[in-house]
Amino acid sequence: MKIELVRIKNEIVVFLLTTFVITFSMGILMFWVYKHLDKDIMSSFGLVQMLYPALVAIILIIIHKKDNIHRTLSNFLKIYIVLCILSIVVLIGGVFIFPKYVSKVLNILVYIFSVILFSLIVNNKDNCFERINMVFQKNFKKVLILCLAFIGIQFLISIINGAFYGNFIESIKKSISILGFLPFNVLLSILISFVIFFGEELGWRGYLQPRLQILFGKRFGVIVLGIIWGIWHLPLCFMFYSPKTPVYCVIFHIFYCMFIGIFFGFAYMKTGNLWSVIIIHLINNSMALTSNNLSGIVFTPKSLVLNIIICGVVFLPFIFTKEYNGENLEKILLH
Repeated sequence: MKIELVRIKNEIVVFLLTTFVITFSMGILMFWVYKHLDKDIMSSFGLVQMLYPALVAIILIIIHKKDNIHRTLSNFLKIYIVLCILSIVVLIGGVFIFPKYVSKVLNILVYIFSVILFSLIVNNKDNCFERINMVFQKNFKKVLILCLAFIGIQFLISIINGAFYGNFIESIKKSISILGFLPFNVLLSILISFVIFFGEELGWRGYLQPRLQILFGKRFGVIVLGIIWGIWHLPLCFMFYSPKTPVYCVIFHIFYCMFIGIFFGFAYMKTGNLWSVIIIHLINNSMALTSNNLSGIVFTPKSLVLNIIICGVVFLPFIFTKEYNGENLEKILLH
């Protein structure tokens, strides 16, 4: 058992060091040319950053288990690595060579590779994608219920915010409008852009979460993960999410990722299906993007505290559910 814990600690350290070195190195590079970049390129920087956690996790999985991976799954993982390399090359080179087309080229890459990888998952020969907990049919009803629950929670958050800022009716109308387009956006995005959400969720929930929970326990492990996940957003806070109030943005993301990470962790343990958190993450970003609440946000002390409190109130209770009791993590631990 002691040897096993040492191995897990080493895996965590290597994963975090590699993920943060890649993320912050790219962040520093982008920061040098930040003043010369338009909003589309900064959005592309965020898109590519979402790929890094899974890239690192996949490399570690291949290194440790290269002789014990089904051929179809191996091809899937290798194709994903190719996507990451091409995306990084396009982002770095495009900023200096073809800045006007960086966003379009990256989106095309994501569309093409998402469709290719999606087709491999759908075929799922010999049920090999169970290895990374990506089987559509697995606990499908639970996945659907949790996705609907998350939409309801986000709707509630929007209404509460509207009530505090005196635009209650407007918030309801805007939220209903967003919900009207959401099913189409989600279904289309699952096919043509799921890979960018897979990028975060395989890394954070699939690889890191169960390892942190083995070390720290289910509850504290997911809280530690949320803090790490929030800090990881630092480059985006300074250059995309809130360049005018980046410190407040980082503080908000640490708390937001900690609280929403509790729900994500709950969903992943409840279903044992990575699709649950991929789709929930997709819904989260889709609703934020549709409401223009993803970039250029200006935080005030009041809005910062208010949003932290609201997120804590709606998401924190999930840490007291039965999924956070017990020690069995085998069904979600990626080897």
